[in-house]
Amino acid sequence: MDDGIHHWNLGHPVRNYARYAPEQYKEIANNFIAYQNQDGGWPKNIDWLAILPPDSVYSTLSDRYKRSTLDNRNTYSQIDYLAHVYTLTRQARYKDAALKGLSYLLKAQKKNGGWRGWDVDAITYNDEVTTGVLELFLRINEGDIHYTWLDDTMRKKIHQAFWKGIDMILRTQYVQNGTKTVWGQQHDNKTLLPTHARSFELPSLVSSESCSILRLLMHIPHPTPPVIDAVKAGISWLEKSAIQGIRIEKVPIDKTQITNAEYPYDRIVVEDAKAPRIWARFYELDTNRPFMANRNGKKVYQLKDVAPERRVGYAWYTYVPEAILQAYPAWIKKIEAEQAYTGYETINDMPIFYQELKQTLTYPLAWGNAPEKDFSRWREQARRKLLECMQPAPPESAFDMKVIESEQREGYTAQKIVFNISKWSRVPAYLLVPEGKGPFPAILLLHDHGAHFTIGKEKMVRPFHVSEVVQADADDWVTRCYDGQYVGDYLAQHGYIVLAVDALFWGERGRKEYPRYDSQQALSANLLQMGMSWGALITWDDIRSAEFLSSLPNVDKEKVGTMGFSMGAHRAWMTMAATDAVKAGAAVCWMNTTDSLMTLTNNQNKGGSAYAMIIPNLRRYMDYPHVASIACPKPMLFTNGLKDKLFPVDGVKSAYEILHKVWESQGADKHLHTQLYDLPHFCSKEIQQAVLEFFNKEFNH
Repeated sequence: MDDGIHHWNLGHPVRNYARYAPEQYKEIANNFIAYQNQDGGWPKNIDWLAILPPDSVYSTLSDRYKRSTLDNRNTYSQIDYLAHVYTLTRQARYKDAALKGLSYLLKAQKKNGGWRGWDVDAITYNDEVTTGVLELFLRINEGDIHYTWLDDTMRKKIHQAFWKGIDMILRTQYVQNGTKTVWGQQHDNKTLLPTHARSFELPSLVSSESCSILRLLMHIPHPTPPVIDAVKAGISWLEKSAIQGIRIEKVPIDKTQITNAEYPYDRIVVEDAKAPRIWARFYELDTNRPFMANRNGKKVYQLKDVAPERRVGYAWYTYVPEAILQAYPAWIKKIEAEQAYTGYETINDMPIFYQELKQTLTYPLAWGNAPEKDFSRWREQARRKLLECMQPAPPESAFDMKVIESEQREGYTAQKIVFNISKWSRVPAYLLVPEGKGPFPAILLLHDHGAHFTIGKEKMVRPFHVSEVVQADADDWVTRCYDGQYVGDYLAQHGYIVLAVDALFWGERGRKEYPRYDSQQALSANLLQMGMSWGALITWDDIRSAEFLSSLPNVDKEKVGTMGFSMGAHRAWMTMAATDAVKAGAAVCWMNTTDSLMTLTNNQNKGGSAYAMIIPNLRRYMDYPHVASIACPKPMLFTNGLKDKLFPVDGVKSAYEILHKVWESQGADKHLHTQLYDLPHFCSKEIQQAVLEFFNKEFNH
């Protein structure tokens, strides 16, 4: 803020207007809001404390000077001031303006990680353009109390932008004859080498701006080895580049020689053996020789050869590095002390010891690992352990089904029913019944997660007698995930009874207030605190749904299957493992190994969606394919996409290999089908047809 006011003063020698006092922070913040541009940034070089109509100030500015910029320590300073005022006042207008400014900073970041200044489209370090933004982002990342109101989405963007900027800083550190040195004022966007800005700012190594960079790097808690190396190299260069035996003096001049009222003096170099060390602003890239330049771009090596206007109007020498060099010993001592312990112990929401933790998972109850060698007895033991990990089970109740409405469709009837899935929950469901005389084969359809909670069963069966909003929601979801085809209706048209039920937290079993992604974590935590897991509860409901479907008089109990996509696929093979009420299952896009899923980059480590599929302690006994193997020798179909970013292909193949070994061991491999499609996370019509053909074959339908 002070830098902008200083430059305003340079252009306004007569200042006969009133100004706000520093303690009038609300009025000053209101000034910031008044001058904020539509893009969220601010113009530079304005007296922010002036009590002047903003329109009158704007009318004096050219279009160029009205645009937003980070030059002269601008924009990020206004954001920080507004955030502080919001903390003091809790008035939303200040928070909103700060948020708008932060959005501007994020949009202004270049693909290479830097920000541009005023004079040239290049990565800019002078005036703390880039480092000022990154210092602000670092404070936000570290939990600055004035930004606690930021939501997770914005925090994530700021975190990513910060490390993108740090990576760019490390890549722009100039290498001289194989040795890292410091930085230039500006760096080319493509080559990342120092480049020119104004005519007298030539490509060079710079002392003052490099200190701003080093200060930023030294502020990073638990810095990485590349950051530490960058600081060490920069400090070494500063030590070697110090100039001894001179000082810069201001000397009086005749009034007729004054070129700017702000600088009523001249500057000269004075030899002084006792003078503290000093640094030039610019050093030649390959020789480290200090130099200066005039507005004509001509390089000179003595201050007296710089034209008077530039001699006093620009800082050609600086003592700034001294503070960094004085701070360095304490910093390096702190870094060495921190090497005695780990520091941050989570990364991407994973414990840093996750690899060691995975190595403890030996899956002692997996078929082939377990001491029991009789498959039937092993299957009983493994299922017992699965159900034990899922305890407690909701108390059972008579189903007491009621049809509450129906719709005749081509070749089948769609019914909206309710039944008791437990003593605790009476749930709505869709039941599709083909025309003709049964008994019919039947499919329990299990919907996906999708981080989309407004609908559940409607993802699988075309809804009826619902609002236009729900209908449009379902149609859109089916287009995006199921290739425009309702799986339930497709199966019903081919002679299958179909049941689709909302899982807890979806559709009509959803959150009363409104759908909210973060609430699934809260729901899971609340259930865990009362001795039950959300993932287990969903599985218990699926088991009871399968038992209910099998109990219907028009269903062939020996031909009850289950099918699901994504989370629904997980539910499908879990149900197949947990109960023999289902005789065959199809799982589309959910099978892998813990080793492949639990990585720093995979979606599984984000937590939110995973809660619906976590069974506490089960991984201590069996991995995912081991649990699915409890279904053996029942028929199973597994499909995944080669372009599915949620499930690494190597993990899919490893899981399939485990499954095939189990089915082969029981002479049932002809009933296990695994297929990889050249698709992303998607349940295409081609896959749906394969599912239908699988059930037709296994059920002789």
